[in-house]
Amino acid sequence: SSESASADGDSAAPALPSAADLNAILAKATDPEASQEEKTATVEGGESAPEIFDTMARSKEESGAEFAVVDPVLPGYDPQSVLTTVNFSTADGQEQTADQVEFIYQDGTWKLSKTWACTLIQNTVPPEQVPEMCADTGAGALPADDGDAAQGDAPAAGAEQAPAEAPVEAPAE
Repeated sequence: SSESASADGDSAAPALPSAADLNAILAKATDPEASQEEKTATVEGGESAPEIFDTMARSKEESGAEFAVVDPVLPGYDPQSVLTTVNFSTADGQEQTADQVEFIYQDGTWKLSKTWACTLIQNTVPPEQVPEMCADTGAGALPADDGDAAQGDAPAAGAEQAPAEAPVEAPAE
């Protein structure tokens, strides 16, 4: 069949990508040097939300967050998807692991699913930097081992750091 998007089983499933292939996609998504066109091809629906890439690049830059896809890459829910584990470290040096991160094969290329792009962003940038398109998607905060995400009530950087008002010494006459 000539329909490129046929889901009825006659479209050849793409070969499973390697972790290295998927890492290249994540690297491209956060590469300040990559063109907008290159970046939008790395995330599902990326062309409709170019600001997501600025956010991803900024979060990587500001927070020092590093994303790394690790083996194994497993077949996903349908032939056009794979599930992987992504290790990422956050600014404060915490290593976190996200399981079942989905990449989708679209337009002849593997892309990070929109849900997961949003999830990674939501876990690495302050809420006010989360792009509009992620307001209602994303798998939410990754479950912390202790039930509630404890880091939720940490003060925003800079908020509590101001020194208490020092008494102003009257200049000696």
